[in-house]
Amino acid sequence: MESADQSEPAQKQQKLAVKCPNLELAKDDASKLEIIQQEIENRKAFHNALQNDIAQLKKAKNESELIAQELNARIEKLQQSMEDDQLEQHKRDLDFQVVSFVKQLKDAEIVNDNLREDQRNMKDELMRLEEERSELEKQLKVSFSMPEKRWCFNGKIEKDGNPVVEFDLKPCIHYPIKGGSAVITFEDETVANNILEMEEHVIELGDCQIKIKAQPLKLPMLKEIEIQTQVCKNRILVSDIPKLPSTDQLLDKLELYFSKQRNGGGEVENVVLLEDSGNVIVTFVSEGIAENLTKKEFHQVDFRGIGKIPPLRISPFINGEIVNITVQEVISKRSALFTGIADIMDEEILRDNLEIHFQKPSNGGGEVDAFEYVPKGKSAIACFETDSEKEN
Repeated sequence: MESADQSEPAQKQQKLAVKCPNLELAKDDASKLEIIQQEIENRKAFHNALQNDIAQLKKAKNESELIAQELNARIEKLQQSMEDDQLEQHKRDLDFQVVSFVKQLKDAEIVNDNLREDQRNMKDELMRLEEERSELEKQLKVSFSMPEKRWCFNGKIEKDGNPVVEFDLKPCIHYPIKGGSAVITFEDETVANNILEMEEHVIELGDCQIKIKAQPLKLPMLKEIEIQTQVCKNRILVSDIPKLPSTDQLLDKLELYFSKQRNGGGEVENVVLLEDSGNVIVTFVSEGIAENLTKKEFHQVDFRGIGKIPPLRISPFINGEIVNITVQEVISKRSALFTGIADIMDEEILRDNLEIHFQKPSNGGGEVDAFEYVPKGKSAIACFETDSEKEN
C-alpha cells in the first residue's frame, strides 16, 4: 500500500516536472512548493485570461450575430427596396406608355378633326364648284338664247389660218393740262421728235423772250380689262319687240303681261327701254321668276291696235363686273407738252406767237396739226384719240 501511495506522488511530481520545467532546479521541497504555487498562480491567471478571451469571443460572436442580423435585415430591406424600385419603375414605364398612348390618341383625334374639317371644306368647295359649274352652264345656255343679230361679210379674210381677235374699242384719253402750259400736235412725227430732243426753247416776243421746256406726253392707256359676268336672277331681256308709236304703251303692256302669274310672271319692279337696241329690261321684285320665264324663251304678247306679231324673245340678263384693269403708259408720237410759259402778254397774242414759233423749220418746228394754250390760273382737259393716219 505504501509503495502504491509513494508511486502516485512520484507520478504527480513527474507530471509537474513535465509541466514545470523549473521544478528540477529547486533544491528542496519548499522551493518546489513555492514554484508549484507560483505556477498555479500563473495557470490561474492564464485560465482567467482564457475566460476573458472566451467572454470577449462570445461577446464578439454575439455582436457579429447582431451585425449579421442587421446586415440580413438591411439586405432584405435593400432587396425589398429594389423590388419596390423595380415595381415603381415598371409603374412609371406603364404610366409613360399610357401618357404616350393618350397623347397619340389626342394627336389622332386632332388629325381626325383636321381631316373632318378638310372634308367639310372640300364638301363646301365641291358645292361651290358645283354652283359655279351650274352657273357656267346657265351662262353657256345664254348664248343660245341671246337676242339675234344680223351679220354680213365685210370683205376681210384671215390669212394663214390665224384668226385675230380684236376688241372694238376706240379709246379717248383725257389728260389734265395745268396753267402756263401748251399742247402742240405736229403733222410730222419727226418734227415732234426734234422738238422734244431740243428740250428748252427760247421764244422771241418783241423786245423780250421767254424760255419754255418741251416734254413728251405720257398718256395712261387701258391695256387689258377683265370682266366677270353672271346671270341676273331677277331680270330678263326682252327682244324682237315691234316698233310702237308710243314707248309708254310698250312698257305698260310688257309690265302688265309679265306681272301676271298665269304668264309665268310676278310682281314687276320696273321696266326700262334700251334706246340703242330697242330691247327692254324687266326687273322683278322676287328672284326665280326671271329663270322660269327664260326657260320658255318665246312669249306671245298681244298688242292692241297691231295685228298678229311674232313672239317676243326672252333672254337672261347678264350682269358684268370689272374685276381687273391693266393700264400702260403710251407716249404720243406727234404731240408735245410745253411748260413754264409766263403770262406776260395778252392770251391771244401769246398763243399766236407760240404757234408761229413752232411752225418755223428754223426753230426745229413744222406744220402744226393742233394747238392749245392754257394760261396761268386756268386748267384744261386735253382729249387724245387714236391716230388713224399713223395707226399701225
